[in-house]
Amino acid sequence: MAEILLQISDPRAYALLSVALAPRYQCQRIDTLRDVEAHVPRGGPRGCVLGLYDKSIPAPLTSLRSLRRKHPSLALILAADFSGREMDLYHLGRVNVDGVIRLEEKPSARRVLGVVNEALATCLAEVVVQTVAPDLPSIAQEAIRWTIQRAESRPRVSDLAAALSLTPPRLLRELRAVEMATPRDLLLWARLIQASHLLERPNETVENVAFRLGYGTGSNLRKALKRHVGFSPTALLEHGGLAWTLSVFRREGLRRAGDTKTRWTTARSSRWKMNSPNRGVR
Repeated sequence: MAEILLQISDPRAYALLSVALAPRYQCQRIDTLRDVEAHVPRGGPRGCVLGLYDKSIPAPLTSLRSLRRKHPSLALILAADFSGREMDLYHLGRVNVDGVIRLEEKPSARRVLGVVNEALATCLAEVVVQTVAPDLPSIAQEAIRWTIQRAESRPRVSDLAAALSLTPPRLLRELRAVEMATPRDLLLWARLIQASHLLERPNETVENVAFRLGYGTGSNLRKALKRHVGFSPTALLEHGGLAWTLSVFRREGLRRAGDTKTRWTTARSSRWKMNSPNRGVR
């Protein structure tokens, strides 16, 4: 079952992408956007790399908006030569594209893989925010979004605070003001959410997921899931996988320990500012 769909007609671009992604993802080449529609209902692909200027995509921006609206959980990555078309990147930001591979820069295989990894994390973060925290104040949403996007890089509280242009103590006070969990707890849950998402991949191993997310060993990841989510990796998949983890996060992970109710209305603070280079894309 394909995880990444490649809608690329240029043979050199296709070769670059397939070689870069093959070690980590199962890829499948498709010819048109209609093929995307045919694959998504099967629950297989997590992302789609599209050749923006390929002739098989009529009215690209219109097609992308439609695809995003219909399939918000599908990461959209564009691959194209933007030489002389730099303004198109501005318009793509309004379509909520998750990643861009600029072929004119002759990216390395490592760079291509990095863009796709980041795009998948960005898409997952947005889905999580819209699923469990659509009514939370902006600072809470951005904290959740950022921690999930960066889960594989093992960020610290100071990194999260810097991304929100706050000091760690100020970030803690801002989250406490809205009865949110601590920054440290949000970082913990971001890793658990990412782990639950990765474990749903076909043929994925607990050890590999543990390594990617900094748990060190599969045993450590099993203990973390059992403690916070209530199931071992195998049992978690039998009880809904990511969907179950999100339900537990919404019920137990969002609030500060000991809180009996949430007061989101006190949190419409404009005293913070997001400082992330990825916000211009999605």
